Amino acid sequence: MKKILILAATTLLLQGALFAQKGKAVAEKDVKVSYVKDFQRQVKDATNVAWYQMDSLTFKAVYLDADKSRQAMVFSNRGTETHYYVDREYYPQAIRDTVSHLFPKYNIREVWVRKMRGKMTYQAYIAKMGGFLWWKKEKESKLVNWEVDGKYINAE
Repeated sequence: MKKILILAATTLLLQGALFAQKGKAVAEKDVKVSYVKDFQRQVKDATNVAWYQMDSLTFKAVYLDADKSRQAMVFSNRGTETHYYVDREYYPQAIRDTVSHLFPKYNIREVWVRKMRGKMTYQAYIAKMGGFLWWKKEKESKLVNWEVDGKYINAE
């Protein structure tokens, strides 16, 4: 019985960590109207648009652009930021080196170029994995930031 309770508690914690990063999928009609209009004005050629609610005031639209590249826009009271996702084979070496040196037990899950108020930085979602054999789940996760020249900024 004790093992079942521990497993259930662990599962709930992991789901909470995943929700915090990815948000809850929502229909476009549930997104603040001004965010939807702003998105449609800025991105006319978007396909496969999926909306996520990150918190009560923050929404994220993930989509494919005309070149079929995955991108995202995050709308909040602080402003709008754009994410240009980087394919795994193109992750900058500075990011790989920093993660392996400062966060040795973490794996890089995603990297994107983050643009907000005209400033561009790299941001990576890294996670420490746990589990047994084929059953792996994220135990801990962090968002790590770099300048575009590869200089490490911080981890959130």
